[in-house]
Amino acid sequence: MRKIAVLFSILIFMSCGNSTVKKPANLISEDQMVEILFDVILINSAKGVNKQLLQNNIENPLNYIYRTYGIDSLQFTESNTYYTYHTDQYNSIYEKVESKLDKEKVAYQAIIDNKIRIKDSIKKAQQNQIDTTKIARDKKRYVKKPSLPLSKFDSLRK
Repeated sequence: MRKIAVLFSILIFMSCGNSTVKKPANLISEDQMVEILFDVILINSAKGVNKQLLQNNIENPLNYIYRTYGIDSLQFTESNTYYTYHTDQYNSIYEKVESKLDKEKVAYQAIIDNKIRIKDSIKKAQQNQIDTTKIARDKKRYVKKPSLPLSKFDSLRK
């Protein structure tokens, strides 16, 4: 029993060795990795919003990204693994991605706010628009008709 415990301990210590991830020969640059991860996040978000629309426009989203950036899945996986192991670089990449997402969000929010503002101004203009037919009807209704003297029609005076 003691031999098994010693053997098990040796295996545990050997497995805790310092394993490093070597830099791949075809490492994707940090800037390109930011662009790729940005697009991956957008596509994953689009899947959550309207999956059918995404499928109608792009058959395989990951293959679309690989073709767009001229990479393959192995190169992306190796680069992602390398950056994951080097956490400072990976944090820097994700901070850039987050910053880019925030900029896009602000830009699209400005577009949405502008559309809402235009819609509200049209609605307000329609509410404030003078209805000429209503004014004409109101004038006819409130025009004083000439009154006849009451003495001619007063039947009690006779």
